[in-house]
Amino acid sequence: MKRRLLLVGDGPRGLQTLKTLASGLGPTWEVVGAAGLVEAQCAMGQGTTDAVVTELRVGGASGLQFLNQITELHPKTQRFLLADLSDKQAVTKCVGTSHHYLATPCDPETLRAALDRAFSLDVWLMNDRVKKFTSQMQKLPSIPSLYFQVVKELQSPTASLETIGNLIAKDLVMTAKLLQLINSAVFGLRRQIASPTEAVLCLGAETTKSVLLLAHTFSYFDKIKSSSFSVERLWEHALSTGTMARQIAAQSGASLDTVEESFTAGLLHDIGKLVIACNLTTEYIKVIQSAHQEKKPLWVMEESAFSLTHAEVGACVLGIWGLPVTIVEGVALHHYPSRFLSKTFSPLTAVHIANAWDQEQKGKGKVEARMLPEVDMNYIRELELADRLTEFRAACKLPPIEEKPAPEPVPDAATATPDTSTLALHNPLPAAA
Repeated sequence: MKRRLLLVGDGPRGLQTLKTLASGLGPTWEVVGAAGLVEAQCAMGQGTTDAVVTELRVGGASGLQFLNQITELHPKTQRFLLADLSDKQAVTKCVGTSHHYLATPCDPETLRAALDRAFSLDVWLMNDRVKKFTSQMQKLPSIPSLYFQVVKELQSPTASLETIGNLIAKDLVMTAKLLQLINSAVFGLRRQIASPTEAVLCLGAETTKSVLLLAHTFSYFDKIKSSSFSVERLWEHALSTGTMARQIAAQSGASLDTVEESFTAGLLHDIGKLVIACNLTTEYIKVIQSAHQEKKPLWVMEESAFSLTHAEVGACVLGIWGLPVTIVEGVALHHYPSRFLSKTFSPLTAVHIANAWDQEQKGKGKVEARMLPEVDMNYIRELELADRLTEFRAACKLPPIEEKPAPEPVPDAATATPDTSTLALHNPLPAAA
């Protein structure tokens, strides 16, 4: 079955440019063109449109406003905005919307990859409620323009970490977050780092890209104030999970790309919590409090209250940002990795283990320990990694796994006489995946 793509150009010339851009999509796409917003609105009413690509300015009007309207009227339609990311005024207007962005100049291969990526999420992220929920969020971080500038610099044949450091130095918020990270206990440096250039030299290029995304997201939501929801604790958990995920991936012998993707997925695995907390603060605080009272994992209570979880919401945001599908999968499924079709080591594996182990360390001795996630051993055994957990923990500088006492043998029901004086109610919670 063909998918329908609507191209919205700035007049006939703009439309022709977009048609050239879409010429390599192949027979699985039906491409429809509109040389203005009035024509585009008519096209939207003539059948289901799977995706829309529009220029930022169309006939003096705003392509962004058109996509905002589509968000409300057709929430299942994938929305792409072509924008010049060097146009700071234009980028500022785009901040906070839930559309995909394509940097101009764009080529056919980039467009095809962006469409494939957007629709590949449907294979395993089937909850329409998640997509609708995300599209209706009033506050949703878009990927920062600084990230694109850094990526562009990295792709330059004359790229230098010093130039990247100077770029970051122009953004005071990013600079503060980057220095907070590099000077945190996670990296254990013996001296204080005071400049973004020096921080980039210590972190390296790929880590710097990941940290920019994390810092931007937390900065966007830093106004959440609640005793039940600590942005600072979430920040610490993100850093720790990302670092452990990287160590686990490296110890497993994974490729360098997988190691770096594990780090990024670990850093960003809980951004869905920020999205929900910022948009539904009162409701989310109640869900958090209910999870504590009922001693249940938070994601279980989220599913009950919203028919979705923070993992799925976060994955949708990262999908919109255009991050690699392996990272999006690692975020979406980090609580239930057995739903993943592949049975090989991936960033999901590293993030699932790292998330459980970091929360295990933070929850030791606390009443809430029963709420914490556990490593899904069925999934680990399917990957034939059960015998390697000890070396993974050593790589993460964690103590060995505590051996749980073996259960006492159950007496034969026909001959056993229950001792009613010692009977007690025992209804343990199922292990959290």
